[in-house]
Amino acid sequence: MWTYVVAYLDVEDIQTAPFIMVRSRKRGGWEMPGGGMEEGETPIGSAEREFLEETGRHLITDGDLSVPYKGGRVFFGVTNRNAVQDPIEHEISDVSWFKKLPDDLAYPLEEYVPLIEMGRSMIEKRKL
Repeated sequence: MWTYVVAYLDVEDIQTAPFIMVRSRKRGGWEMPGGGMEEGETPIGSAEREFLEETGRHLITDGDLSVPYKGGRVFFGVTNRNAVQDPIEHEISDVSWFKKLPDDLAYPLEEYVPLIEMGRSMIEKRKL
């Protein structure tokens, strides 16, 4: 199973908060942080680990802020601008914040749009 994360900058208004994406060296485009679960790992543990490895930041989320998606699980959460470590260089070439999706995506636009809006709605209701 795989997990990936849609995370927003931890600000007062989640509806206008930018979201973070990583540029994959393997796929060459921008994508949400994530990857495969390791043996013995929980889905939320995988999401938190992958997010830290790929963005250098800690993810604030919980199991209720997730949805099943295409054989995996998407977690929604918030983070801050301050990285606590460098991203894994051999996997990620860049990390950036976006207010709208960039043109050069690793996966189709249709995959991201509904998940970005769903995450905003779920976080707003939870007051994370």
